[in-house]
Amino acid sequence: MVTRQYWPAVGGVERVVENLGQAYVERGHETTVIAQCIDELHFGRMTHVLRERKLFAPFTHRGMPVVQFRPSRRRRALLLPLAAELIPLGGRISDRWLRAYSARYYSAVVGGLLQPLLGSADVVHVLGSNLLAVASVRAAHALGKPVAISPFAHIGEWGDDSASRLAYHEADALLATTVADADGYAGLGVDSAKIHNVGLPVPDALDGLELPDEPPLPGDVPVVLFLGQRRPTKRYELVLEAAEAVWRRHPDAHFAFVGPGRPLGSGDPRILDVGRVSDAERGAWLRRATLLCLPSRSETFGMVVAEAWSQRLPVVVSDIPVLRELVEDSGGGLVAGNDVGSFAESIASLLDDRGLARSLGASGRSYWERRLTPAAVAERHLQIYETMLA
Repeated sequence: MVTRQYWPAVGGVERVVENLGQAYVERGHETTVIAQCIDELHFGRMTHVLRERKLFAPFTHRGMPVVQFRPSRRRRALLLPLAAELIPLGGRISDRWLRAYSARYYSAVVGGLLQPLLGSADVVHVLGSNLLAVASVRAAHALGKPVAISPFAHIGEWGDDSASRLAYHEADALLATTVADADGYAGLGVDSAKIHNVGLPVPDALDGLELPDEPPLPGDVPVVLFLGQRRPTKRYELVLEAAEAVWRRHPDAHFAFVGPGRPLGSGDPRILDVGRVSDAERGAWLRRATLLCLPSRSETFGMVVAEAWSQRLPVVVSDIPVLRELVEDSGGGLVAGNDVGSFAESIASLLDDRGLARSLGASGRSYWERRLTPAAVAERHLQIYETMLA
């Protein structure tokens, strides 16, 4: 599996690689992770061209060897023509038309470094998009190996540039997370026959964890949980703004914001600015919460929704295709309109009717068990790999 970042960096793609790879190892498959870095610094447009991530030594994690793909300074010097994207408007023009040519050049420069890392593989699985995806697809094909790609693209925001589209067209299989996600790639002209809806592998959020004590809150107060990074696409502020309306009906409701990001700046003790937490603390909040909110304006899947369902926790999500599909297929929550009033009403309605909330959480759990456990998702991936090899 080829990816830009891997553990101990923490993020959605990193968790997919870890969970999927561990499921393969448990089935006796040799699985290697090729990563550009294991730190969490921001990926800029010219990352790995003008500057490079820190060097790391090979190591083993969850039974998987992890090795670094890192071009030398001399090799990166050959990539300096790509810095033309830094010219004002150059990046925007490149996204639409020129980056496919840049990707071909990038592949030619680094392909000789990638091929030895892929040499022992039967199947190559690329997780991500852009230049690395094209280079990995071409390096694998040069060795006669089939390639699957999981783009995790947010169409209209990232992952639909000309280089990424080139990678999707050249790969042997494109693995989407939902029907809505698959439709997005078909809309980019990818052959629908090679697009597969496989979901994402999400383990039980408490599995294998030694949980700390529950958060110091009265045992009977409802807790509305936002779990994730406070990025603009997550629209966490919508949940924050909904609190006032919810308090009119449930003045004891607490709103917990768990995950890294800027301070919330609220002086109300019912707004809990928890910040970055360990996996164990994350599990403790999922166990303690009454419901989870995900008001994102774009998602490729929404892993925290599946994590909530693993704990029978109902969800309230924004009305975007991927999240709407998950909730409608599972019956595990409510789809709110993309405004503060709709989110406040949906949250309050679940706090009004705890029986309904428990029923929705149970439906979500059932869906997770059928579709989203690492074992179930790994099996679908392995069947596609077998077809590619045949």
